[in-house]
Amino acid sequence: MEKLGYSEWVGPSVRIGILQHQRQIRVSLRGRYRIVTSSGARGDERLLNATDFRFTLAEARPAVLAYRLVLAKSPRREVAEAALSPHPALDPLETLQLGFEFAPGISSIEYWRCSRRYATEEEATTLQARLPKRERISLMTECVTPPTGQVIVQVGDLTLRAGEWVRFEPCDPENDRAVIHDVIVGVSFHWKHYERQRFRGVVEVRVDNKGLLTAINELPAEAYLFSVNSSEMMSVMPEELLKAQTVAARNTLFATMGKHHYADAFHLCADDHCQCYRGSSRETVDSRRVTLATLGEVLVHEGQICDCRYSKMCGGIVESFDSVWNEDPRGYLVAKPDAPSGSDVEQFFPANTEERAAALIAAKPDVWCNTTGDDVPPYLRYSAPYFRWEVRLERKELEQRLSKYLGENIGQLEALEPISRGASGRIEYLRVVGTRGSWVLGTVAKQYSIREALSPSFLYSSAFVVDYERNADGSIAAVILRGAGWGHGAGMCQVGATMMAYRGKNYREILEHYYPNAALTPLAASQPSANELQKVINREESRVGERCFEFYNCYAVATCPVYLQQIDLEAQPASTVKQWKFVQTQAGVPLDLEQAKVACEFLSFHGVEAEPKE
Repeated sequence: MEKLGYSEWVGPSVRIGILQHQRQIRVSLRGRYRIVTSSGARGDERLLNATDFRFTLAEARPAVLAYRLVLAKSPRREVAEAALSPHPALDPLETLQLGFEFAPGISSIEYWRCSRRYATEEEATTLQARLPKRERISLMTECVTPPTGQVIVQVGDLTLRAGEWVRFEPCDPENDRAVIHDVIVGVSFHWKHYERQRFRGVVEVRVDNKGLLTAINELPAEAYLFSVNSSEMMSVMPEELLKAQTVAARNTLFATMGKHHYADAFHLCADDHCQCYRGSSRETVDSRRVTLATLGEVLVHEGQICDCRYSKMCGGIVESFDSVWNEDPRGYLVAKPDAPSGSDVEQFFPANTEERAAALIAAKPDVWCNTTGDDVPPYLRYSAPYFRWEVRLERKELEQRLSKYLGENIGQLEALEPISRGASGRIEYLRVVGTRGSWVLGTVAKQYSIREALSPSFLYSSAFVVDYERNADGSIAAVILRGAGWGHGAGMCQVGATMMAYRGKNYREILEHYYPNAALTPLAASQPSANELQKVINREESRVGERCFEFYNCYAVATCPVYLQQIDLEAQPASTVKQWKFVQTQAGVPLDLEQAKVACEFLSFHGVEAEPKE
């Protein structure tokens, strides 16, 4: 059993994948660093004194990967091994142990009952499609042989072959920072953009499993959390909300590390797939204070570190874990109204029928995450359009998108039919009916695949009802989706939790509301001295050279004229250039960038985000 605990108050070392699968990466240094390479090469004085590094690849060979089908997961080996093989092609089955022990009787360890290895993903998924209850079977990737290659380091006119990886190790970890350029934020979402991000700890550039480059940040767990709470939310939000977010993020880190990225050279990624982390660029005095106020605290259920899922806005009813993911229920991720007892939302709970879901979505019940009223703090006004929303999809464009997503021509779209819904009204399975047949979305990833299939920028949630605009002959002209919430809806509703804190609830009450049946437990055996705490908390992070969106969360940044003016369009994908031209066209007049800058500075100062655009 692998142990990973708090031998020091800063917590265990964690590795976070910052920028993945790139052909080139740029890193700049602020401070003094030791440079270590896998080849042992250290270069000359020009390398040792350099501050700007560009990385490319030569002779790269991808990893040899294998794929397994996972039949069962359980914290108890005997339960996992009770899973029977539904097909001889899966045999021999094998049980893998994933996770870590963090303290006596507290762990994230799970036993995964797996098929034999398959050489290709296609071989595994083809078999999966033929199996009974295929939606309950997941796919995992395993690294059989690590990737190889030569990372090429370029500093001015100096070129160095460094081997499979290069590490920048800070001489003064508290003050030295490494900057990674052009980090992709919001992959696949409507706020996707590029940032320069600054990082504590070690930065490593290495050949990844695809034979490309990946940048990794290695640092203590608590230092990682200094940034996560204000990367996921905003540091101007109530302190009790930020405490609750920190505990949930610490749980997510410890519960999932080594599982979501089992085949990779890091524990978690830095984007929404795992949880948002944007380096010390997002640190503030408040973000560090709330982290240390909850030092080492985690939620535990039956000896297991809780996998504390959370999303932006549930829409009125918190969803259950098993309605979002094809796994067994978890006792601390249950469906419930996001409101105090007696709220009018109770009449819609559970919203698992078409009638109840339609009624819930048509209403604006008195729930924690309803930010459409007057008593809402400025920093949450951006969220109001997500409580209830409407999206119009042209039929022909939707047909093209669905055909591409499904890998088959659906013909002319005839209907989108919800098959089942969770308690929040979120659709679990959706039938697509076309003139060439019918297909079911959700058999692999439930709501995730539904949201991905219907929108190029990821539909806000799967809690929607379907309506149609029809032509004179009765055929569909456009599909109208009327929906509620933003995100999967399970666990903590971030907007609801913020409103709870705004109205006086403390972080323990917030956690108890969203994660019932879980106990708050400290892992850290020792505490830093008061002087040591203050030194860490009060330290100022430099903003020199940073742009507003690199230290302040804004979901409108992808279409912000300031952002689009400042990025180097020549270095960005053609889609970004196209987007910039579209914004210029829509404006109709030359954009006043100075006025935009002033507006952004005002909003940032007052803790308000620009209203997001669809």
